[in-house]
Amino acid sequence: MMVLIASMLLVMLGGGSGAVARFGCQKAVERWTPLPGWMAIFLVNILGSFLIGIGFGALHGFELVDRANHMTLVQHFQAAQDIQMGLALFVTGFCGGYTTFSTFSLDNLFLMYQHPGQMIFNIVGSLVLATLAAWGGLVVGGTFA
Repeated sequence: MMVLIASMLLVMLGGGSGAVARFGCQKAVERWTPLPGWMAIFLVNILGSFLIGIGFGALHGFELVDRANHMTLVQHFQAAQDIQMGLALFVTGFCGGYTTFSTFSLDNLFLMYQHPGQMIFNIVGSLVLATLAAWGGLVVGGTFA
């Protein structure tokens, strides 16, 4: 029970920090670049995907299955409390609070009516680049394990 409570507190701490970081990135893009507002979320989603890959990779390594113990990744996480706490704080908390696919979806609805071409770029570019960034982060983070 204490592990669950500690994990929930870490998720809240990480989530709040991630949300503040996202807000700061949005304001920085608005203030210091000529990019349209939706581009801030685009950049945050790509960076957040890279960061979640680094966090995941650093906590677990690049291998997705522990072949020596025949454990799946989920079983491995459940078996290691320190990894669970790291996941709660950084992966679920910070990265979950930092990346905003709900805002992404709302921005796409606005773009659909105002700039359909930009909406298509935002959807396809975000999904492809975020997936590649998560993979790159996983590779980089795996070197820290």
